[in-house]
Amino acid sequence: MKVLEKDLERRTFEVEVEDKEDLWHLYNIIDIGDTICGQTFREVRVSRADGSEERVGRRKIYICIEVEDLYFQSFTESLRIRGKVVSGPEDVHVQGQYHTFSVKERDKIKISKKEWLSFHEERLNVAQKKERPKVILVTIDDQEADIFLVREYSMEYLFDIQSHISGKYLESGGRSAEKLRYLSKVAEEIGRLAEKEKAFVIVGGPGFTKSELLSLLKDKFKHINVIEESASSIGPSGAREILRRGALGKILQNSILIRDSELVDELFFRLSNKPSLVTYGIEEVKNAVERGAVDSLLVSGRLLKNLSLEERSKIEELCKKTEDYGGKVYFIGAEHEKGLQFFNLGGIAALLRFSVS
Repeated sequence: MKVLEKDLERRTFEVEVEDKEDLWHLYNIIDIGDTICGQTFREVRVSRADGSEERVGRRKIYICIEVEDLYFQSFTESLRIRGKVVSGPEDVHVQGQYHTFSVKERDKIKISKKEWLSFHEERLNVAQKKERPKVILVTIDDQEADIFLVREYSMEYLFDIQSHISGKYLESGGRSAEKLRYLSKVAEEIGRLAEKEKAFVIVGGPGFTKSELLSLLKDKFKHINVIEESASSIGPSGAREILRRGALGKILQNSILIRDSELVDELFFRLSNKPSLVTYGIEEVKNAVERGAVDSLLVSGRLLKNLSLEERSKIEELCKKTEDYGGKVYFIGAEHEKGLQFFNLGGIAALLRFSVS
């Protein structure tokens, strides 16, 4: 994301969308009640002498709306922001009408917020990063291949490919030919995706099929970086297993996804093994913060989206106090399994330096 203008005193900034990930970051930055301004097209009508109106076409205008609803459509790669028009050209008479911005790549929008939290600052900083490694993650056995796209903040299931290999009683030559066709199809899809997304590739799963696919990929696509990992199963459970392993961590070593997963794993580990060194829930966390016991404060981004301005301000105060006492604050996304588990736990927790019970 390219930041064209930024005025934190007025809580206003203008950005240019550079890729799909920027749309997701904007979805998390923009809140209900914010003001969004940008170029758009509106139908223009003129009044006739008899009092009727005549449609004369569409005109490009600059308007501002107060946000009442927004949602991100991954399948159309657009962010839709709906609200009532609060300013626009007087001759078009759009004031008070509803309008929806459909934000896509290369669009420019200006955002004015009612409040600016450290959560928003972190999201904006992450969105400005130019290097965002992606990984095509494949789990495979001789029956099925499942393909995932791992970004810095999420793991998205893309599709599966069935092998349709005949049973074990088929003569070995015929079965080998079917398996080669299956692996070749998987390799072609992975190669296409890796080139489109400019992504690394990790292949994992039980048995030897993953190694056969790896050899085929290296032979057909010499310019693609491919890594092999072990997993006891395929599908989402196999992908999650690989997610915890070293190869993915090295590729996405500075990613939000890896960081969030490690923090949530530590949280649940302490809940099971060191319960005195963890606490969760707003009141319990507030008590720990005020006693200077918080080493790491974890806050769900989805929780913040669901709270009122007043409730978000209270959490922001806890974030500031945590940092004043030398602790760190982490905003955990809910776009992946670990983040969703954390949100379902309540969305706010603290890893403690010492027990407060």
